[in-house]
Amino acid sequence: MRVGNNPAKSEDALNIKKPHRVIVVFYIPDTNSEYFANLDIVLDKCLTSLINTINKETTNITLINNYSKKAVDEVVNKHIKFIDKYVQYLENKGKVYAVLNEARSAFEEFVTIADADILFYNGWENAVFDVFANHPQAGVVSPHPCPYITFYVNRSVFAFNSILGKIKYGKFVSDEDIDLYIKGVDLPNVINRNTKFNWKEKQFVLYKKKPVVIGAFHVVATYRAEQFRGDYSFPFVKFKNHYEEKFIDALCDKVGYYRLSTVKSYIYHMGNTIDELSKIPEPEEQLILNPEIFSAIKLFEKKSKLKVQFIRAIGTIFMKYKWKKS
Repeated sequence: MRVGNNPAKSEDALNIKKPHRVIVVFYIPDTNSEYFANLDIVLDKCLTSLINTINKETTNITLINNYSKKAVDEVVNKHIKFIDKYVQYLENKGKVYAVLNEARSAFEEFVTIADADILFYNGWENAVFDVFANHPQAGVVSPHPCPYITFYVNRSVFAFNSILGKIKYGKFVSDEDIDLYIKGVDLPNVINRNTKFNWKEKQFVLYKKKPVVIGAFHVVATYRAEQFRGDYSFPFVKFKNHYEEKFIDALCDKVGYYRLSTVKSYIYHMGNTIDELSKIPEPEEQLILNPEIFSAIKLFEKKSKLKVQFIRAIGTIFMKYKWKKS
């Protein structure tokens, strides 16, 4: 039987609503496989760089442990005071399940989804939200130039921007930033993954005051969280090719928004090893996100399905008959 009143109910404590949440998912199993041998160090570097580069007044962190070995607790406990929400699964649910379970329920207007092998550089939040502020139709923004996936689930951006001459094709991304990506993924031939385009030589950009690269990198990208609202589709399979495309990547284009990325790279994709580039940057000046930038970002504008279908149809025509043949 309850006796008395719960004193916590009279404290009038307030919840603080922030505009941005970063979701980091990791899986480090208890195994002797060399592939996983250094992932605890990689996770530590990821979290250290993330915590050092976000504005803690505007940004929350959700850390998802997808059934990792017990020894990883030491790394988590090192950073736990900066983690707003820590989720531990009793089995590996797969990345898509873990991400959707959090992104769909987030109160924040923006959600960054990141793998646990990303090294974040100073100023990445500023760069990402500057793109959102200057491009109201941006639905996904990656802090890494992604011209090699310009045409990936991105038809909406090619519609009226092609007509208005806002899409440019030329050299906008430095060789250093492209080489940084190639080094991280260890795929030297990735620059030729499109049969016609060499994305190291030229890139497609959307130009408004300054260029932003068309395409977004799903190992780390910031999403308008509204895209996830009201979607109850369920990933029945834990691990399946193209699941990220179906449940996460394609959402932006389905509502008529654009997948974009910064011209400069603000991350390094460490992978599963530690190399000479896997170093925590020590900038002379911390470029912490200015909270006022959120007042310059327009709210998510929901379009009718008919309008979105029309936009995507026009975009498909330009992609197929103009840009892919130019």
